[in-house]
Amino acid sequence: MREFVAVARFGGRLYWRDKVALSTSVALSLGLGIGLPFMMAKVRPGVPGVVLDTHLGVLAMVLTVAAFMQAAVTLTARRDQLVLKRMRATGLHDREIIGGELVNISAQTVLLAFVVCGVLYAVAGLPLPRNPLALVLFLVAGVSVLSLLGAAWTAVISRAEVAAVMSMPWFMLAGVGAGGFGPVVKLLPAWVGTVLDLLPTGGLVVGARAAYTGEGDLLLPLLNLAVWAVVALVSVRLWFRWEPRKS
Repeated sequence: MREFVAVARFGGRLYWRDKVALSTSVALSLGLGIGLPFMMAKVRPGVPGVVLDTHLGVLAMVLTVAAFMQAAVTLTARRDQLVLKRMRATGLHDREIIGGELVNISAQTVLLAFVVCGVLYAVAGLPLPRNPLALVLFLVAGVSVLSLLGAAWTAVISRAEVAAVMSMPWFMLAGVGAGGFGPVVKLLPAWVGTVLDLLPTGGLVVGARAAYTGEGDLLLPLLNLAVWAVVALVSVRLWFRWEPRKS
């Protein structure tokens, strides 16, 4: 446990010293997560649910950037720089190395989500959740699953320079499926929307909406996230690479 915490703290120090991470993960997440719902509140004042709908759609995109993409970029960079290989040589277990990194990323992302929710409540009229514990549960679970999937995704990333680009499709899918780009999904065939709802961001948004409104089933979105967690864990165990491919 002590080693696990040490890796997480090490990752945290590097995270807040990384200008790229601060500009993409932190600045972009806060700007996008607060800016778009605030703008919609001003453009369409008095329209019921517009702030909440925009917030949930954008939140899926923000968490994809801060959790999935950041995990993929960070772990790919650590792999290519042989940091992961050296950490294994110290006697640390694999789960402590990967888990420590992902706990750090997940903690930073949940903090960003709380800041976004708090600011929107103060300046844009975002309603308070009727079930705050459920909202916290889905934020923590959703972020954890997205971080795990980001770690699994590193298996298909050839080098660190292309990690962000190769993670972008997940950002686009999350935005379309959750409504972050507006009602685009309604213009597509019905089966596309059904498939996009099966993404982990779909489960996250459905669960968060139920927490805000107090209506809807919490079991199905939790099951969605649980299935994706299993997929991510199995993928990491089978295909995660600890060093770059030999040229």
